[in-house]
Amino acid sequence: MLKIKSTERTACGAALTVAAGAVACGVCCVLPFALPAVALASAGSIIAWLGGFQFWATVLAAAIVAAAWIWIIVQSLRTEAKPARSTLYMMGTATTVLLLALLWSHIEPFVVQALKA
Repeated sequence: MLKIKSTERTACGAALTVAAGAVACGVCCVLPFALPAVALASAGSIIAWLGGFQFWATVLAAAIVAAAWIWIIVQSLRTEAKPARSTLYMMGTATTVLLLALLWSHIEPFVVQALKA
């Protein structure tokens, strides 16, 4: 069995204490600064990747909104009843948001200019 001298034991204890302190500082001080940067970089790359699907997502949304309007018209003609007011409000909101998405390339420069001022 090896015998450790008291000075070596003290040095070993000091080294372990410093290492534990470095780990504690890394967890408590460095991670709160590093994690948001990593999260933002990851989110930015995901948003950029999803940006390539904008055209197809807009086409899909237009098809869904058009199908919903057709469904509402067919159902109201078949039952000879007026659609609920909440249905018309929701469909109006969906149509408005779709129109904003379709016109966004024309609206965006004005929005960016307004935000810069």
